[in-house]
Amino acid sequence: MKLATRLAALSAAVVLVAACSNGASGVPTQAGASAPATQAAPTAEASLVTIAPPTDLITEGTLTDCVDIEYPPMEFFPPDVTDPNQAIGFDVDAARAVADRLGLDLEIRNTAFDALIPDLQAGRCDIVWSALYVSETRLEVADAVPYMATGQVVMVPIGNPPGITQESDLCGRTISIQGGGLVQERAEAASAACEAAGSQPIDIQAYETVAEELQQIIGGRVEAVWETDTAVLNFQFSHPNEYEVAYALPRDDNYGVYYEKGSTDVGDALTAAIAALKDDGTLATIAQQYGMDPAILEVVE
Repeated sequence: MKLATRLAALSAAVVLVAACSNGASGVPTQAGASAPATQAAPTAEASLVTIAPPTDLITEGTLTDCVDIEYPPMEFFPPDVTDPNQAIGFDVDAARAVADRLGLDLEIRNTAFDALIPDLQAGRCDIVWSALYVSETRLEVADAVPYMATGQVVMVPIGNPPGITQESDLCGRTISIQGGGLVQERAEAASAACEAAGSQPIDIQAYETVAEELQQIIGGRVEAVWETDTAVLNFQFSHPNEYEVAYALPRDDNYGVYYEKGSTDVGDALTAAIAALKDDGTLATIAQQYGMDPAILEVVE
C-alpha cells in the first residue's frame, strides 16, 4: 500500500475515534497530519520487567524525557491537549514502551529544540528522545543510543521553479532551516563550498521551530526548505500537490536517544530495552501505526 493511501486511511480512523474519546488518543495536530487512533500497545512479553532499570535518575522510579513536541509524526499534541504527558508520536510512544520495559514511569517535559541538550546537561532530564541526529557536535557533550536511520531532503514548490537538482544549485538561493542542528551545520558547509567555488553563498534563514521554517515556503519568502525526510513527508501529506522533493541526501544518519555523558547505567538500560523492543516487534508496530517504514529502525553503522 502506498504511504499516502495508508495515511489517508489512518486519518479517517483517527477522526472517528477522536469523536468518541477524551482526546488522549492519536489524532491530527496540523492540517492533514495523521496519527494512529491508539498508542502502540506493548506485547505481553514487552510489558515484563526483564531489564534492570538505571539507578542514576533525577527522580527515583521515573524516566524524565525532554522532548520538543512539535514534530509530527515523531512527537506532537493531539487537538485540545497541552499536557506533555499526553503527547503522541513515534518517539514518545517508544519512550513509553522503554519505560514500561524498565519498570519505570515516564515524565515528558516539553522543551524548546535549542534547549534540549543544554537541559540534559543541566540535569533537568534523564534522556532526550526527540528526533535528534547523532552528530559529532552533540556527542562531545552527551552520549547517545541510535534507534532509527534518517536522511535530509531539499523541498521546493511543485514544478521546482528554482531548478534545484543538487547541492551546488543552492548557491545564491534563499532557504529556510530549523536552526541549531545538523541541518544547519551541513547548510553552512554547503554555503562555504559555494563561496570557495566563486559563487554566491546560500542565504540561510534559521528558525526556532519546524513550523516556522515551513511557513516561510508557504509565504514565498524562501525558495527551498532543507529538512529531514520525516518532517517533509508529513508536510507534503498536509499540502498535497503543492511541494516536491528537489533532491534527497543519502539516508546515512541516525536519530539517537541522548543521555548524560558517562551515565553508563542509563545508556546500558536504554540499549538493552531498545534492542528488546526491536526484537519483539513493538517498535515496528509503533512505526507502522505512524505510517513509517519499519526498515528505518535498522540504524546505519
